Amino acid sequence: MNKSPHHIDLEERLAFQEDALEKLNRVVAEQQLELDGLQREVRELRRTARAAGDAKDGETRTLEDDRPPHY
Repeated sequence: MNKSPHHIDLEERLAFQEDALEKLNRVVAEQQLELDGLQREVRELRRTARAAGDAKDGETRTLEDDRPPHY
């Protein structure tokens, strides 16, 4: 069966779109892994900050309190 030029063009476009979709899926999956890692880090930082705050007799600290003296 001979394929028409239009049919070949559609097959080429489909192949290109499938390849592009696969690349996008890989990027999204990588970004999700990175996002999951960052969320874990934020949770750990919050836990550490709370623990550090609790260790100071309930004294509330801000980032200003940790500013170096030359600022």
